[in-house]
Amino acid sequence: MLFVDTLIGLIFIICGLLVKKYPNLIAGYNSMTIEEKKKIDIKKLSTFLHNGLIITGALAIIVAILLFFLDIKQLYRLFAGIIIIVVGLLYTLINANKK
Repeated sequence: MLFVDTLIGLIFIICGLLVKKYPNLIAGYNSMTIEEKKKIDIKKLSTFLHNGLIITGALAIIVAILLFFLDIKQLYRLFAGIIIIVVGLLYTLINANKK
């Protein structure tokens, strides 16, 4: 289970790095017209998504390792990982709409 949690965290970190370098990966941005794209500060938005995804991935990895070494039941580790990912993504997506 530790391997899966670490892998998921790494996927979030990689996605965060890719969103910063390739902002067209942001959902909906690549299908916007040129006029709509001009209204969005893509540098600010991609930086915010970059930070949010990296923090979520890092927290998922840190908590998974911590709970593994504290010998917490696997079910509780699963719930903790799900809560971190859901809360991190919800926070990032809700606040990204404000940007």
